[in-house]
Amino acid sequence: MRKIWRIYRTDWKNIFSVPSVVLLIAALMVLPSAYAWVNIKAMWDPYSNTSGIKVAVANEDEGAEIQGNKINVGNDTVKNLKKNHNLGWVFVTRSEAEKGVEKGKYYAYLIIPKDFSKKITSILEINPQKPKIIFGVNEKINAVAPKITSSGASSVTAQISQTFVKTVGDAIFSGFFKAGIELEKALPSIHNVEKQIFELEKALPQFEEMGKKAIELEGKLPEIREKGQKIIDLEQRIPEIQQAGRSILKVEESLPQIKEAGDMVLAIQGKLADLQSVNDIITDVIANLMEIESKIKQAIDSAKDAQNDQTDIADNQEQLTRLYEELANIHNQVSQTRLDLQQKIDEVRKIINTAADFFKNEMPAVEQKIKKAADFVRNDLPALEEDIRKAANLVQTKLPEVEKTVHKAADMTRNDLPGFEAKIRSAADKIRSLESSVNVNDLIQFLKHDPKKESIFLASPVLLETKRIFPIPNYGSAMTPFYTMLALWVGATFLIASLRVDVENADNEYKGYQVYFGRLLTFITIGIFQAAIASLGDLYFIHTYAVDKLWFVLFSILIGMVFVIITFTLCAVFGNIGKGLAIIFLVLQISSSGATFPVSTTSTFFQMIYPFMPFSYAVSMLREAVGGMVVEVVMKDVFSLLVFVAASFILALVLKKPLSKRIQQTAERARSTKIIQ
Repeated sequence: MRKIWRIYRTDWKNIFSVPSVVLLIAALMVLPSAYAWVNIKAMWDPYSNTSGIKVAVANEDEGAEIQGNKINVGNDTVKNLKKNHNLGWVFVTRSEAEKGVEKGKYYAYLIIPKDFSKKITSILEINPQKPKIIFGVNEKINAVAPKITSSGASSVTAQISQTFVKTVGDAIFSGFFKAGIELEKALPSIHNVEKQIFELEKALPQFEEMGKKAIELEGKLPEIREKGQKIIDLEQRIPEIQQAGRSILKVEESLPQIKEAGDMVLAIQGKLADLQSVNDIITDVIANLMEIESKIKQAIDSAKDAQNDQTDIADNQEQLTRLYEELANIHNQVSQTRLDLQQKIDEVRKIINTAADFFKNEMPAVEQKIKKAADFVRNDLPALEEDIRKAANLVQTKLPEVEKTVHKAADMTRNDLPGFEAKIRSAADKIRSLESSVNVNDLIQFLKHDPKKESIFLASPVLLETKRIFPIPNYGSAMTPFYTMLALWVGATFLIASLRVDVENADNEYKGYQVYFGRLLTFITIGIFQAAIASLGDLYFIHTYAVDKLWFVLFSILIGMVFVIITFTLCAVFGNIGKGLAIIFLVLQISSSGATFPVSTTSTFFQMIYPFMPFSYAVSMLREAVGGMVVEVVMKDVFSLLVFVAASFILALVLKKPLSKRIQQTAERARSTKIIQ
């Protein structure tokens, strides 16, 4: 340890013995700080000076007309941009804008086409068209400017959209307000319609019953048509009815004669006994005839006995025989007549008795009916005839229409009524569902909200409340950890490039590790000054922001020491190759440490090497001091940096001695070229 300390003291004694070397060491201490300060100050607040980025604006909008009101969104946009100083807006023609951007006079251009207002108002049409703003940017002028101008273009379109949404929203909510007023006025009518729909739903069974009856009536149409034809036929027989009526009146007039005839029949009925006496007389005649016939028969027989004696008697016998035959014939005729007369008398008696019974029992009722019929003929028959004629006319003229109506009603019942019923029930169910889920009065109150307040809300429905967890006031302060860390690595690289890492040891007075640690202390001392000057200059010269200033300085010193150890070890172990490795590490770490852009935005390769780069933990630690420290993060970063220190010491102790002779030989050959130091 004593020899290590001797090397360290000898180094500083030699430095102070030569003024030019003192100046060199001083320059090595200050130069990295200057690099950091210049870059930090240059990037102090770049987004506050975007007004110098010129963007050409060409407005060709010809405007549009809505309900008699002329509007020109392009002109309104230009007026707003003239009040906007975020970018350097320049208002020119389209050709000037395009040529200016192409030649690098402007970073970008915005062109508002002729049909911009027309398309933006097409929202009122069936097929609305989205308006376009043509944005052109010259990306070769600067890498960041296109992003800034693009952001400006986006803000313009957002502003136009916000204004448009506010205008449309104002119109919509004004319509809502009017609709709310009208709805409130129409509320009684709406309730009445609801009531009628519910009543109609209740009446649906009656409709179904009527529909069934219509179908039944349709089935009976042939029968009705047949009966209608009978009415027409009855009309044609009205003359016959009239004739029958006249006959009834004549019968009524003949009732007295009929009564007299009835009396005569009754009288005849009383004399039916006389007819029996006639029969008795005929019977007596037949008996007398039979007696005469018997006597003649005896006379004939007597005549036969005396026939042989007297010719005259024979003639008498012949005459008696003829008389007998005539009497027999007369007897037969009288007997037949008596039978016929008896039959006739029975028939007459039956007829007279029947007629007498009729006149005595039924004639009064018949007479009464005839009188009623006669009264009907005189009083009601004319009206009935008129009704028959009307009915016949109705059948002939109206029955076809009735049939059509019945067919339509039946078809509607079969085809339309089920759908109608389903719609009525669905409407009733929806009304009930709506009433249970939506209060119409609440809806009216919602529609009557202030249109202006609602449109303003619609234009900006969400307010972004930004909570700055670790606020940093400017971009320069936010970039201070990166540039300070970068300056410290550059300063360490300057040291190994400007100063020797080996010690004169011709007598092999010092061992390898003593040379390494002895000269390393000198480098670390210079690195501490580099870090102190850079960090203190950041805080008090260019006035960067840091929450924990002391820790910022201490962390910077620790980082400076770690970087010096890493670069010194590379050079001590690998010679000039180590210097190259230090430069390579610098290049890799700028992209892989997440110091400028988040490491997640880089390629896969840089994301893979991110955990193995000292910059990753150095910049994180300095950011903790600038924005506000989280102890766990700081401890992790410190531990990680100490791991790199330990790895450097192990590398030096393991490889420095085996590689020292080869590295020395390589250095001598390199110096022999008289090009490499």
